[in-house]
Amino acid sequence: MQVLVLSNSYQPLYTCGVEKAVTLLFLGKAVSVRDSDQVIRSPSVALPIPEAIRLLVKAIVHRYYETMRPTRTAVFKRDKHACQYCGSRNDLTIDHVQPKSRGGEDTWENLTTACQKCNNRKGDRRPEEANMMLSNPPKAPRAIEVASDLWSKLMGW
Repeated sequence: MQVLVLSNSYQPLYTCGVEKAVTLLFLGKAVSVRDSDQVIRSPSVALPIPEAIRLLVKAIVHRYYETMRPTRTAVFKRDKHACQYCGSRNDLTIDHVQPKSRGGEDTWENLTTACQKCNNRKGDRRPEEANMMLSNPPKAPRAIEVASDLWSKLMGW
């Protein structure tokens, strides 16, 4: 069973499992918006299983998203640990689509995962100039992806 997770302003963020939802409720990080007819029982407590919960800490998610900078680990995760030119999963590096020497910055939209071979082949050129195509143009992660990752980190999942 999946539980709908809403922001502090009741906007849908993502779904999670019952265990995660109950943990968020128990820790006071969320409140139940709607409960199902089913109940979780322990020797001393009976809790209704929520169908939807509302997070109480909206500011954390938005502040984290607005200040989130691309890191090597985050770029690799976004690109699914594969070279965006050839698909290799070996000897991965970070490539600047617009080279730094030509004004490229360390932004989500300018960083991509590349294997050492492709990065060296591209050199100090743009992909078009090196006749290399990106399989997925780089972009910033969506707020919902960041929120899901943040909660996983906060809750230790």
